[in-house]
Amino acid sequence: MQDLPLWLQKHLSIAYVPGHEFFLSLHVLESPEHHVTRLGWARETLAALPRTLTEKLHYFSAMSSKFLDIMDVLVPWEEMYQHSVEAGLERIQALDANEFAEAMIGPVYHPKQIKQWLEGRTDDVFEQLKPEHRELLRHPLSTKRSFLEFCYDYLPYFQAEERRIEPWLVRAVHEAQEMIAADPIRFLSQVHPRMHVHEDAIHFHKAKTYSFAYQQLSHIHLRVSTYVAPHLLLGIYSDQISVGFPVDVPGTAVKSAIPADFITKMKVFGDPTRTAILKSLLDHPYCTQQLADLHGISEPAVNKHLKLLVDAGFVWSERRGRYVFYRGITSRLEQLAVDLHEFIDMPAPGLTLSDWRK
Repeated sequence: MQDLPLWLQKHLSIAYVPGHEFFLSLHVLESPEHHVTRLGWARETLAALPRTLTEKLHYFSAMSSKFLDIMDVLVPWEEMYQHSVEAGLERIQALDANEFAEAMIGPVYHPKQIKQWLEGRTDDVFEQLKPEHRELLRHPLSTKRSFLEFCYDYLPYFQAEERRIEPWLVRAVHEAQEMIAADPIRFLSQVHPRMHVHEDAIHFHKAKTYSFAYQQLSHIHLRVSTYVAPHLLLGIYSDQISVGFPVDVPGTAVKSAIPADFITKMKVFGDPTRTAILKSLLDHPYCTQQLADLHGISEPAVNKHLKLLVDAGFVWSERRGRYVFYRGITSRLEQLAVDLHEFIDMPAPGLTLSDWRK
């Protein structure tokens, strides 16, 4: 591009969106070990949450990809969402059954297929969905009511932390705006180590590489967050994109750069039998007894392997009559490349996110 700095000054913006931070905080509560800069807050908050709220946290997390899909409802060009979390929740309240189901499940299935399921026309693919998704599709409006009730019940816990972090987020927005005005290319190049700014396009290296030519974009939106690290969070909206911008807050310094959940995932592949069990479950659901016969080991041994597979997030279970059936989650395997990248992105022990950008 002939004058990239000028283009960025006109088409790059940064903002604090409370609803965005609200859902990211829920994401961190579901995967606290993965977010080392927020681990202390997550442990304290989880200890304070009532058991019923924690159960709903896990339930709705399974329904909406750990709350990352539902955030896309808060489109970055609508300034109304910058006013409060409630503004974002009101947007969700206004969704009809189809829109809410699509928002919670994410862009995995074609809208026409979701519409057919909502109308009661099920098929083999429907039967293979997670139980949470089948419940959503059978009762979308009551699920929406329950989801919003959960959000409003959790809101006071988030607001207690928001009072502490909001000044830092607002300050980060103003400092970023000054840097964009002075040297937008240098500023944008430091947003994330897997986001690369080139003369004609911007590249994002995730499970696959996403490339966007500037001439095809009308705007790049940055959203500040104290919860987003280490993710390279990318939202794609036709000719606009949004990117999470990590903000460090005093008192949340990194003490360990090795997330416990990453170690658990790597342990899965340290045993050939466990790896073989996972491969079986990616092809077909099985119960413990069937897996024992299939792999020639005892049922207690199968249960031991299944516990680690479930803890690592590679497998989900569902009771059918007297038996519990397990099924592998293909998308979690596809996410492994991102997990490895994020492990490399983690700051070294004692290094703050501010240091990481220098």
